[in-house]
Amino acid sequence: MKLRSQLILAFLVLAVLPLAGIVGYTYVSSARAFRAAVEAESLEVTRQISVGLLRTRDDVQGYMRRLGTMLPFDDPQYADPEALVEFLWSNMGDGADFVDGLELVPALTPERESAAEPGRNPGGPGPRGLRGMEGRRVFWSRRGDRDRLPTGDRPGERLVVERGEAEDGEADLEWAHRAREWAARVFGGPVSSPVHRDGDIVAHLEAAIRPESVMRYVLRRIPRSGGAVPFALDAEGEIYTSEPEELELLEEVHCAGNEPLLEALAEGHEDLCQGMSEWVVATQAAAGGELIYGIVRPIGPSLAEMRNASLRNLGVGVGILSLSMLAVAPLSNRLTRRLSHLTRQVDRLARGDAAARARLGGRDEVGKLGEAFNRMARDQEKSRQQLLEQERERRRQEVDRRLLEAENERQTSELEEARTFQLSLLPAGIPEHPDLEIAVFLRTASEVGGDYYDFSRLRPDGLLTIAVGDATGHGARAGTMVTVVKSLLSSADMGHFRSVSGTASPAPGAPGAPALLDLADFLSHATATIRSMNLGRRAMALVLARYRDGALDLASAGMPPVLVSRFPAGEVEEIMTSGVPLGTLANASYENRRVRLEPGDAVLLMSDGLPEMLGEDGEPIGYAAVAERWREVGQRPAAEAVMEFERWVEELSPQGVPADDVTFVVIRRRPLE
Repeated sequence: MKLRSQLILAFLVLAVLPLAGIVGYTYVSSARAFRAAVEAESLEVTRQISVGLLRTRDDVQGYMRRLGTMLPFDDPQYADPEALVEFLWSNMGDGADFVDGLELVPALTPERESAAEPGRNPGGPGPRGLRGMEGRRVFWSRRGDRDRLPTGDRPGERLVVERGEAEDGEADLEWAHRAREWAARVFGGPVSSPVHRDGDIVAHLEAAIRPESVMRYVLRRIPRSGGAVPFALDAEGEIYTSEPEELELLEEVHCAGNEPLLEALAEGHEDLCQGMSEWVVATQAAAGGELIYGIVRPIGPSLAEMRNASLRNLGVGVGILSLSMLAVAPLSNRLTRRLSHLTRQVDRLARGDAAARARLGGRDEVGKLGEAFNRMARDQEKSRQQLLEQERERRRQEVDRRLLEAENERQTSELEEARTFQLSLLPAGIPEHPDLEIAVFLRTASEVGGDYYDFSRLRPDGLLTIAVGDATGHGARAGTMVTVVKSLLSSADMGHFRSVSGTASPAPGAPGAPALLDLADFLSHATATIRSMNLGRRAMALVLARYRDGALDLASAGMPPVLVSRFPAGEVEEIMTSGVPLGTLANASYENRRVRLEPGDAVLLMSDGLPEMLGEDGEPIGYAAVAERWREVGQRPAAEAVMEFERWVEELSPQGVPADDVTFVVIRRRPLE
């Protein structure tokens, strides 16, 4: 497919697809918002039904209270029951449309209340002044068939008077019970009013409600926007609507699972009626009574209109995009022609035609691409001229590289020889002392390091001398200083004393026997010897420790303090001796220190490599941190203590190689078993 066709297709796809997505999203979001608005409006309408029903109850209650004050006592013209009924219903006002019957219940005195039997009409005199009604409950009805009052059927047209006789008391009680039950369903309680005479309550007047008239009156006043159908449902499954046609409409509505709406509401399955595609159903239980108010509103036509509007919008958008193709086609043709010209010039240059140039013109991206191509062609011509010179330079560099490799191999060989020689200066093994545990660790920062440790020959009496040194710098220069000190220590024999003049000093208590080497004198002799060798600025720090019979003699030439861990608490004692490194001064004096080691005590001799290692904060960890770690591990066996310090060194040197040589020697007097 040509580039022009690809551009046109890409334009259509990248324009039509987002347009379709926007239209679809707009429809879905609008439909959801519309449904939510309808549901909220429907819930508000159900609240209006509840308010309307409460207002109707208050109106009927007001009519009943007025009758309670207007009941004609001792008036001869109302001795006829039909005349009395006409009087009652004519004075009930608008409430007469909602009442099927009235029941007059005489008020009980304490004596009559105690004498009354449950379930029967109370005896004794009736309401004072009501002729012919003494001792009875009185029922006035607007229907002839009392057994069907109230049933929800439409009320009759004629006025009928029914009086409860003693022999028909059970039927009267059943009529009253059904009337109260309907009032409780609709209004949440009976609609009654006390009957007053001379300031006393002589009876109670209760109304038998006509529920279909009440609900029709309330539902007719509910707004019906969008074809909404308000309805009410009682506990017995009776559905009330304002018109019979609306009831027929409700019977056609089905919920999820094809269950009829009225059956689902009657069985309490309101959840099946939520989220229907064509209808919105909103229900609310009455605050009083046993009714459920509801609104059923069709939303299918509105959603269909929204879908049609969305499709029309999509069609209009696609039409507008199609018209815009009239402008896209010329632009794509011009772009592809210029790119075709650039492609031909690239092919010429690839075949070796150095004269190939693009003549595109314009300041857009394609024009800039042509300028870049022309610069590349000119640069390529210059590159050809530089190839021979670069090839000569490459060969010269190759010769230099081979010479450098040869030099590196020679230096590596020399360093390896120096490293092998330095390792040969270290003791072949650790002496097996009957009274001491000894463990060592040494890690250099380069092939040839400046740290050094050594042991004298173990004498039969248990005398052993340990040396730990740290020469300045690294490499061959430091290795030279280690060699010098090793030679001096070997010449002193590390166990017998030879004075500078060569005469031996007798030991105390053993006349004529060779005395022990004076460590401080040896350091003074060593620094003077090194100074006389003119080794420049080379120097070496050195600490000597000599053990025999629980006593440890120490002498130091510029080394870190010696740390002693006391058994069993692990308290750390720091032994510091004065003295400059060997080779710095010709006449330097040093001092001897003696430390008593009890069974279980341990000594740490070290170079300055560990205290000067950097911690996580980028600062040296310092001697205090080393002393704290020695306090934690000093009471362990010497080998375990050295392993702990070795792990610490590895943690502080992530690359595996420390910045300076690290050496430490642990000497522990064996604890008593």
